[in-house]
Parts: sequence; C-alpha cells; structure tokens
Amino acid sequence: MPLTILQKRWLKALIADPRIALFAPDTSGLEDVEPLFDSDDFIYFDRYADGDPFNDDNYINNFHVTLKALRERRKLKISYSNRTGRRVTGTYNPYKLEYSAKDDKFRLLTNGGHFGATINLGRITACEPLDEYDPSLLREPQLEASVIFGLTDERNALERVMLHFSDCRKETRRIDDRHYNVTLWYDLQDETELLIRILSFGPMIRVTSPENFINLIKERVFKQQNLLKT
Repeated sequence: MPLTILQKRWLKALIADPRIALFAPDTSGLEDVEPLFDSDDFIYFDRYADGDPFNDDNYINNFHVTLKALRERRKLKISYSNRTGRRVTGTYNPYKLEYSAKDDKFRLLTNGGHFGATINLGRITACEPLDEYDPSLLREPQLEASVIFGLTDERNALERVMLHFSDCRKETRRIDDRHYNVTLWYDLQDETELLIRILSFGPMIRVTSPENFINLIKERVFKQQNLLKT
C-alpha cells in the first residue's frame, strides 16, 4: 500500500531527528514532504542537558566507523577521554552500541580483548577499524545490577516511585495496604545516580539488599553529615 501524506510527514519528522540521521536512513520519496513536527515542539524535563553532539562532524564520523566495525566484527583502535579527563588509547572489540534516553548519549560496549570498557561516543576523539576479531571471544558483560527496597506508600509514594523509576525494569510485590517490596534493575554505570534518586525519597524507601548498595548509602549519608558539620 502507498504511504499516506500523514505517514510521510511522520517519517520525515523522525528522519530529521539527528540521532536517527546517524544511521543514514533512506529518504527517497520524502524530499518535498513537510515534517509533522520538529525537535522544538518538545521540552525534556527528565534528561540531562549535556547530550552527545549529534551534529558534530567528528562525532558523526566516529559513529559511522564504530557502526561499521560492529557490523563487520572488526577491532577498533580508540582514543578517548575518560571521566577524569585522562586520554586513553587502546584496541577494543566492539560488542554493542546502546543509547541512554536519560543521558541523551550513545555508549559503545566493548569486550573480549585485553581491554574492556564502556565508552561514551561523545568522548571519542579518534577511532579507526583494524582486522576482524573472533566472535567466540565475546562474552556477555555484566552491565546490570539490582537493588531491593521496601516502600511505604505515604504521600502517594508508590505512584511517585513508579513514575520516577519508569526508565528502569522493576518488579513490585504488595505486602499490605501501605507496604510494598520493589526490585529494581539498573545499569551499573548509573549506580551513583540511582543512589541519589533513591535517597531523595527519604524514609519512604528502605533498601534491604544487596549489602554493597546499603554500604554505599551509609557512605553517602556520612559524607553529607560531615559536610553539614563543617
């Protein structure tokens, strides 16, 4: 069936998104179509403002090189700045490319070689494809962890938690009219951010597992107490 004008306008709007444009989609037949909406029609209040520079020429080139290496199963020589600003150069086996809606960033997951890291595409300064790698060297990296907490439904806490953690996979079990047990799965890279988000609910949330996450909470609270004393 031929596309309707509305469908074409919708497709044109999607293709205009700089994130989708990185994948070089086919735009034939949409040249004279007005997009149904543009990015200025949306206001994002739940994501960081320092997203990747999707329109930067160097970023676009690095993205295309990375995507091609993933498809052809080639190693990549990558130079990038880590979180402390130190420049790192190494040879990596690209495993998967993922997008974080909250951070508005693409991340490259690498695996299987001497080096293994999760690299933000926006931090890459240069990358070049090398020879092919053996796919059997790849192993599913541990990228996800879980936290279990008890929830007391006061001041509409249950609804607020469901909304606040809508970007996370979760399982909720009702104990009684006011109490629930919640298991939340999250990206290990976002552990500090998740810790802060959980603490924002105060006494309505009580983390019960795992022990290492409980220790992180204690350390955070002790640091806050010391700052208040100074």
